[in-house]
Amino acid sequence: MENNNQTIKIKKATYKDIGLFWNLFKVSVKKQFPEYPIKARNFFLKKYYTKRNLKQLVKNKTITLLIAVNNNEVVGYLIANSPYGGVSSIIWLAVKDSFQDRGIGSELLKKYEAIAKKQGTHKILLLITDKRRFKFYKKNEYKLVGYIPQNYFGIDDWWFYKEIQTPKY
Repeated sequence: MENNNQTIKIKKATYKDIGLFWNLFKVSVKKQFPEYPIKARNFFLKKYYTKRNLKQLVKNKTITLLIAVNNNEVVGYLIANSPYGGVSSIIWLAVKDSFQDRGIGSELLKKYEAIAKKQGTHKILLLITDKRRFKFYKKNEYKLVGYIPQNYFGIDDWWFYKEIQTPKY
C-alpha cells in the first residue's frame, strides 16, 4: 500500500510480532478508546490482552491479528475472533493518530474479510462503542443492526455486521 511516499504493508502477525505490535496497542487502548472507564482499559492491558495472552491467542489461532507496518513500526492493527458457525467478530481496530485518514483502517478490514472468506466465514460482526466511528464502518459497507445500552463495562454499544459470502452450512 503506497501512501504519501510511504509503503505500508499489511500482514497477518505471528506471535513473534507481538512485541512490535504491543506499543501501538497499549497507546491506542489508553488514548483512542476514551469511552471505556480507566478500570476497563487497565483490565484489557493488564489482565486480558497482555503480551503473554496475545502471544498464546495468536499462536493457537484463537484470534487473527493483522498489523499495518511502516518502516518496521506498527501503525495500525485489527484483532478478530476465529469464526464459529460461519460468523467472526472484530474485537479491536485502530490506526495510529498520525496515520489516520489514509485508508489503512479500510485496508485492514479488506484484508481480514479476504482471510475470513477463506476460513469459511459468511458474516462479520463488530461492536462499536463510539458513534464517531459510524461513518467509517458504513463507508466499508457494514450495516447497523442494533443498540445495547449499558452493555460491556456499562458502555452503550451499537452492533454492525457485513455479509461477505453465502453461508456454506
